[in-house]
Amino acid sequence: MHPNEAPPSATNYFLPDEPANRYANQALARLRSGGLSPLPQYFELWYAYYAQTHLEVVRALDTLLAQAQPITEAQCEGIHQLFLSEEKRSDSVREAGVRIEATISGVSQQVELARSATQRFSATLQTASGKLDASNVPLALQSTLRALLDDTSQMLAHNRALEEALAQSTLAMQALGRDLDAVRKQAVTDSLTSLANRQAFDTELARLSNAPAQARFSLVMFDIDHFKGFNDTYGHPVGDEVLRLVARTLGQGVRAGDLAARYGGEEFAILLPDTDLHSATMLANALRARVESMSLVRRKNGDKLGRLTLSGGVAQSALGEIGGNVLARADAALYVAKNSGRNRIEASAVA
Repeated sequence: MHPNEAPPSATNYFLPDEPANRYANQALARLRSGGLSPLPQYFELWYAYYAQTHLEVVRALDTLLAQAQPITEAQCEGIHQLFLSEEKRSDSVREAGVRIEATISGVSQQVELARSATQRFSATLQTASGKLDASNVPLALQSTLRALLDDTSQMLAHNRALEEALAQSTLAMQALGRDLDAVRKQAVTDSLTSLANRQAFDTELARLSNAPAQARFSLVMFDIDHFKGFNDTYGHPVGDEVLRLVARTLGQGVRAGDLAARYGGEEFAILLPDTDLHSATMLANALRARVESMSLVRRKNGDKLGRLTLSGGVAQSALGEIGGNVLARADAALYVAKNSGRNRIEASAVA
């Protein structure tokens, strides 16, 4: 169902106090009645719903409300990541920059056309002026021609200045676009391993969860076995090298379109669109075996550090299943693998 209040004319959060207070109270009431944690992202989501500042949010929540089932925190998290996250906003800023750059480019073309036309007009005036015999031309006409030539020269100078200013603006917009792309990439990249970070993983999981029901996906959770003991024995710099090695192995082992991410600490996750449980389990085992086959050697002195192993859990999404449930099943399968001796992959049956 839609909120009872008429939507405000503005599509942002800067509303008059009275409706803003009403939307805030409705959002808080929804969190309480739905048993949802009073986290900022959940409040923002329901505020946006009641204020109707984002129609995508309204449509997504209306779809869930129509099912007459409690809306979970995982569902709220997914919708917030999909429509209200900082990454989504940075995309909007970048797209705005592209549009501004295109506008400047169009204006530059128009200025160039005007400059060419002015140059032709100036040449015509100069030709006409040269053909006229000053002795037979009234002083008034000579004066008019000179004034026209002077004005035309000034117009050409102004056009050149405008062209230069527009060229500088275009360069500035291009630099801004590059900066925005770099910031956006940094925002979704783990600084240590260069894999996607948790935010990027959550966003992609939400996207896959909100895809058409027939678009199934699989999720793999990995954990480095005994990493804490390894870290304590050899130190954090060596531990960081191990994390980078595992990350590089996982990143190189997936297809274009898959997402390998550092989930947190020594945990990694892989999202596999259009992949069934059997294929995902085979891939997880292949990656586990590849890591196990590596012999770790300390660079500075050649000391052998032994072998590294991974445990993993795999789950495939069921029709209509939310991403949070798929993640929970893969995580549960991972813990089965850890408790069953480690260095193994366990799969969760499709719910």
